[in-house]
Amino acid sequence: MLVIIPTAGIGSRLDLHTKNFNKSMIQLGDTPVISKIIDSYPSNAKFVIIIGYKGSHIEEYLKLVYPKKNITIVRVKLFDGPGSGLSYSLSQALKFMKEPFFFHANDTIFTDKKFYSKVNSDTMFLHKKNSDTMKYATVEINKKYKKIHGKLNYLRKDFFNYTGVAFIKDFNKFKKLIKNFKVNDGELAYFKTLNVNDIKLKFVKGWYDIGSKITKETAETYFSNTKSILPKYDQGIFFKNNKVYKFFTNKDIIKKRFDRSKLLKPYVPKLLKKTNFFYVYNYCKGTIFSKIKKKKKEFPKLLNWLNQSFWKKINLNNFKKLNFEQKCNSFYYEKSLSRINYLYEKNNIYDKIEYINKVKVPKISSMFERINWRELNAGIAVNFHGDLHFENIIKYKKKITLLDWREDFSGIKKYGDIYYDLAKINHGLIIDHSIIKSSKYAVNINKKDIRINFLQPKENKDCQRELFKFLKKNNYSEKKVKILTSLIFLNIAGLHHYPYSIFLYYLGKLMLAQSLNDKIKYNLINFK
Repeated sequence: MLVIIPTAGIGSRLDLHTKNFNKSMIQLGDTPVISKIIDSYPSNAKFVIIIGYKGSHIEEYLKLVYPKKNITIVRVKLFDGPGSGLSYSLSQALKFMKEPFFFHANDTIFTDKKFYSKVNSDTMFLHKKNSDTMKYATVEINKKYKKIHGKLNYLRKDFFNYTGVAFIKDFNKFKKLIKNFKVNDGELAYFKTLNVNDIKLKFVKGWYDIGSKITKETAETYFSNTKSILPKYDQGIFFKNNKVYKFFTNKDIIKKRFDRSKLLKPYVPKLLKKTNFFYVYNYCKGTIFSKIKKKKKEFPKLLNWLNQSFWKKINLNNFKKLNFEQKCNSFYYEKSLSRINYLYEKNNIYDKIEYINKVKVPKISSMFERINWRELNAGIAVNFHGDLHFENIIKYKKKITLLDWREDFSGIKKYGDIYYDLAKINHGLIIDHSIIKSSKYAVNINKKDIRINFLQPKENKDCQRELFKFLKKNNYSEKKVKILTSLIFLNIAGLHHYPYSIFLYYLGKLMLAQSLNDKIKYNLINFK
């Protein structure tokens, strides 16, 4: 069995979701789309995968995850602009079309088991629900005739969506058509030359399309699993073959994390391999801390372990201490300004006085003027993690393993500020990943007031109280932790999807106001 998957295009309909990687690398549950497609076929199937836009990500992933599978990579240089398109991409793979084959679009996933069985004639796979003639090619079927349509400029709900999966029997004819293509119809050009009555029309029940934002979100919901993974625009984490494949579009981050893993040994997993865009390690046994039982009892033990074993203090001379304070300033002040400005540009909002949950909140700029930056930048240098929340902590019996560490602290690999780790823990206790995954938060904006609310589980509130006890016992500043927690929310807001990004911004802004003025009290209406 031969399967051809074209995945060279830029995926423009998905906007920010494909700004940094190809849409076949979008994460759905444990794996990216390309894995969902490959795994839906028999293990002995052969694949020709046509890559172009961000193709090196796909190629590296396939070599890492499917080293023994028969996969041929075809690289396309022209994947955007005049002359590009599906027909052109297919024309670059003609020499590999030596037998009848399945054509499978890179944004289509079937959940029907063995949908390919007993298919040996020209076949188009269709779907009965949610017909949309303006979004998809369709097939019109009535008592008098059948007709294949490309995308139309009007809406008909009585046609059947073509899913983007087909079986091409006469591969030689297909090759001739594609070789001499004048219209960018892709595989549809072949089916339009056939007598429609000779084409087998096979309906599938489980079809997920990730070609648009709305349909992508539907697929993400269906394939979501027990792991609380928040989708991001520049990275992913995939689970396959009892291994973890961490993906970044930034090569520099991969290299730095790989190097830093050696410094964090034995607290982080041993990395098995590093490529330009991935590092790999064995799946860690145990329970992530967010799902651990008796969390209130176990959390103080975790803090004590971190304090005694992991957060090893680093003695700095005067020169290094001054440099460290400058790095803290860069990390806390300069990066915060940059990230907040990015959010403003991305969402077309600006800094102003606002009422949030009936509290008058000053401008971010005026609150920044009130922060004692000298005190905030007087960090305590320790062996640090950099993204220390419960989803990145695994407990197996008595062993604790830390995952997804930060690559550096403003350029420093060997140490960072303990207050940043403490604030990261606090931020995770306020906003739990599982709460975001289940959309148990809300932000409502009107002319007079902005309302935000979310669900904070009771056990997280209990753990937060334990954290503040720990801070007091060990002479750490609770105020610094709260200010940094607010800055974390403001920093990460622009990196996430709407409306979560706006929710984080207003939460961070409200918390910063409260951190600077104890008289400000605010209530959050908890979800039930």
